[in-house]
Amino acid sequence: MSPLIDISGKNYPTLSDIIKVPENDRNSVNYLGSPGVFLVISSSVKKSSGSGLKYSDALVSDKDSRVKVKIWGEIKNGSLLFADYEYSKDYRSFSLNPISIIDGNSRPDLLEIMIPHFEVSGYVEILDSMIENVNSTYLKQLLKIVFDKDGEIYSLFLKATAASNNHHVGIGGLLFHTISVSKLALDISSNYPEVDKDMVLTGALLHDIGKIYTYTSGPDFEYTDDGKLENHIVIGIKILTRAVDKIPDFPKYLEMVLFHVIASHHGALEFGSPVVPKIPEAMVVHFADEIDAKMRTIIDTLDVTQEGWTDKNQFLGTEFFKWRLS
Repeated sequence: MSPLIDISGKNYPTLSDIIKVPENDRNSVNYLGSPGVFLVISSSVKKSSGSGLKYSDALVSDKDSRVKVKIWGEIKNGSLLFADYEYSKDYRSFSLNPISIIDGNSRPDLLEIMIPHFEVSGYVEILDSMIENVNSTYLKQLLKIVFDKDGEIYSLFLKATAASNNHHVGIGGLLFHTISVSKLALDISSNYPEVDKDMVLTGALLHDIGKIYTYTSGPDFEYTDDGKLENHIVIGIKILTRAVDKIPDFPKYLEMVLFHVIASHHGALEFGSPVVPKIPEAMVVHFADEIDAKMRTIIDTLDVTQEGWTDKNQFLGTEFFKWRLS
């Protein structure tokens, strides 16, 4: 297996190269023959209970893969890390020992290769088609204002991450997640003729629009000041309020119902929604959002496991089993 990146005449494997090696063959430090290069997406400093040494519980990535690792030392989000890597079969996890650490922003050439991206070719066309399929004149107008291709919101939306940690982290993550949620919401609502499909689709397309101002654009995808102070639901409703104000005679009743769908899409007060879903359309959007977020987390977790059980996922509170028919 040849390393992915040539840097200053030296070859370095990235995370995708490292995790493709079967677990039984991960028998030594730097088992691909050289240290690796990693982008640190998120990191929190902890202290080893045995030695008392500090380490970083971190999420590292390259363009295609993301894995939780232990890094010996304190590491900042957004760092590019050249490190020795070792796999523990007992703990089924990687640890990294830094050789050198640089600020990711100082090497945009490497960031372009290392920063996580979602494959979203064709998704803009799907977004356009979904907007055209909304029959309500007012809701369609609202969607076209928000997703105006000459506007700031649209430009940010195409590049935004859907989260800082648990699911759809990376450039294009928000577009990927939004289209996935919208498809799921339409599939669910197709079983219930009583549900208003225009409201479901509009709510699904707009449910996370506030995330364009909630996270930075990378390499760390951290919370912005707006994101910390207001959260994406509040930011989203502010965006939609400004857009509604541009549409003459937009019905107050329709505004109230749509804003409820957005406000309740996390489903529970303890998960950040100021109100729980109280109409069928809001329930559909909530369930579609939850399905997509959780399924993406499970799939990403299983992607870095060859077979058998994963480690416990803190977001979902359990471990997962990777099985295949023989």
